Amino acid sequence: MSTGTERSPSAPVRSAEAMIREDIVQKFPGLFGTKKINGREVNVEQLIATLTRELGPEIAAALTARRALLRSPAPVREKYAWPKWDDTFEDPVTGKFWTFRQIVQGLIDNFLGRDSEWRWRLNDEVPIPKGAHPLTNPGLELTGPWHPLDMAFNALNSPAPVNMPDFEDASPPHFQPDGTPRNEPVGIFAAMQNAKDIFEGRWADRPYEVVKKGQPRAYKINTSPAQWPTRFARPPGIHVQYDHITVDGQPVPGVIPITLLWTLNNYEALTRAGTGVYYYIPKVQTPQEALIIEKLLARLEGAIGVQPGTFKIKILYEEGNAGRFLPAIAWVLRRRLLGTNVGRWDYLASLIEMWKADPQGVFPDPQSIGMASPNMIAYQRYNALMMLMAGMKNGELSQGAPIGGMAAVMIYQRSDPYGRSKYNPLALRAMVIDKVRERLLGLMFVPEEPLSQQPTLEDILLGRVNGRLHDAYRQSWVASPEPAYVAAGNAPLRAPVTELQAILDAPRETQDVKGKPMPTVASGLVDAERLVLQSRGLLNPQGKITPRVITKDMFNTPEKLFTQELWGSIYGVPKGEITIEHIQHAFYMAANYGFQILNGNFAAAIDDYELLLRFMNDLATYRIDVSWLWALVHHRAAITKDGYLKGPALTEDGVVPAANAFEVKAGTRFTKELFEKLWDYHNEWTSEFFAELDRRGDPGRFDRAKAPVATSSTAPACSSW
Repeated sequence: MSTGTERSPSAPVRSAEAMIREDIVQKFPGLFGTKKINGREVNVEQLIATLTRELGPEIAAALTARRALLRSPAPVREKYAWPKWDDTFEDPVTGKFWTFRQIVQGLIDNFLGRDSEWRWRLNDEVPIPKGAHPLTNPGLELTGPWHPLDMAFNALNSPAPVNMPDFEDASPPHFQPDGTPRNEPVGIFAAMQNAKDIFEGRWADRPYEVVKKGQPRAYKINTSPAQWPTRFARPPGIHVQYDHITVDGQPVPGVIPITLLWTLNNYEALTRAGTGVYYYIPKVQTPQEALIIEKLLARLEGAIGVQPGTFKIKILYEEGNAGRFLPAIAWVLRRRLLGTNVGRWDYLASLIEMWKADPQGVFPDPQSIGMASPNMIAYQRYNALMMLMAGMKNGELSQGAPIGGMAAVMIYQRSDPYGRSKYNPLALRAMVIDKVRERLLGLMFVPEEPLSQQPTLEDILLGRVNGRLHDAYRQSWVASPEPAYVAAGNAPLRAPVTELQAILDAPRETQDVKGKPMPTVASGLVDAERLVLQSRGLLNPQGKITPRVITKDMFNTPEKLFTQELWGSIYGVPKGEITIEHIQHAFYMAANYGFQILNGNFAAAIDDYELLLRFMNDLATYRIDVSWLWALVHHRAAITKDGYLKGPALTEDGVVPAANAFEVKAGTRFTKELFEKLWDYHNEWTSEFFAELDRRGDPGRFDRAKAPVATSSTAPACSSW
């Protein structure tokens, strides 16, 4: 007779623990097993299994919803419209459901200082630690991998006040590329071990010695833990799976083990150091996805016995779909959200993807869409407004803040064989202007009385008008720890607001770059720079800073806030040219980065022959190029200007596509046949590029016999950091 507890011989056996691949357990035993944290014993493998079983179905449902949205034949303006006012979302705090109207009304009530049953704001339960606050710790946020170990050392030595150990799109690989030596560890776990060792003091007085490019080098942490940047670990998005960790025979969502391993291995050391557990969450698109992250972090807080909201996060507002729900996403994460970041590259890619099936939605050359483009200005202003309204308390922006995007141009080392370090002033000046513009976009003035005209920053500071000035964009991203580059970006973000006008009005200083005068880092604005800022409403015709004016009646109802005008400003397709030269450039950048991915490099500085600089590429920039090229071919888009496909030529800057080789007239359709011709010219460049390396006898060159052709050629030694 059955007792009800017998198991059929064929029934699968559910393990109480996650199964970790044996080679990972052997190389990194200290990351796993049972740990005592905050007085509690927690088993890593058991908690991974528990959280995977709980959240796995919700993650699967969220990814199914993403795919359904992308595949929906509905018009873009319909399927990506603002949510309906009666759409409901789950409150992770109470378990009840709020409508979108109630969430937005609560946001407005907080901004207006009006008590109501719906009023909410950020970080009301657990205060923001000073070192984690976006407004009290101004400057750059440096992102990068923590494996190899010298990457982590460089990050901690950087003057950037925030560092993001990256386990997402610039991370060490979560796979082993073909040809990797058998004893080479999986990069993400090596990075996690590096963090654990560093925080526990094992590298405090020891150099890390390694051979790079045939030369022995020694790296050392040069600063004390009290001087280190505040660390925000950056886990992968919910779409990434790790097949080296399984639960019930299935790969686990990567966000679960990375978030868990960072907390369980580092909580005690971080707490002793006077800091905390902080995360930078990528790729969140909806309130349902935000709820998964909130549940994950709340369960983890419960496992170690700390108050919900103790773990603080920033999120990347990098998906166009997320913008539709931004106040609801912030509401779901309100116990811990410090700010939303304008992740410009993924954002542009997501817009191209949103419109790619619409023949009227083909984007112009993405190289022409920068952060000063009107749609990107609208995006940054919207982000700032949402954080202002959610972060207000007692009339001050104190509970959170918006965060700026990535500056991706890079400098050349002086050892560059073509002397391209002469272009470095271009990168340094681009960094200054990028961060100046973001800082100005974060200046928002709420007047206490009607205004007769647009006030200047000077008017506000001198008390000529009454109201409250909010200085919101004080942090922004950077991809290189190089001291001069970081200093150029830190300066505009850290300067007192009283000094901003003087920065713009400083004497003009130039230096010669290839026969042309280029403003130095310290120079005041030149005419071209000033005109762009004026055209975006950041300066008046006299060159005076003009903060955005937000009156209390502008957004006092949900309908006034979420308008079709706002939707069009951030989602409408920009006007511009489609040129064959930029099509070729997009293919070049994508192919170079594709080769880096095959070699396990998720971030790579590619020689950009248009910018004359190195440009940091990751999965976001790859998304832009590939999605745009797909849309062009899919719609047989028309080239709008006469131009040429370029053949390779040896120039003073190396072998680049430079020689006019095949004329393409305006009106020509970008067909499959033209794409294949582009492919052929890229193969010619690949061949000439490697031939030039052979002629130079470059010790870092790739073996041409083993190098894939067309979709996987690259510049040599494209080191990420």
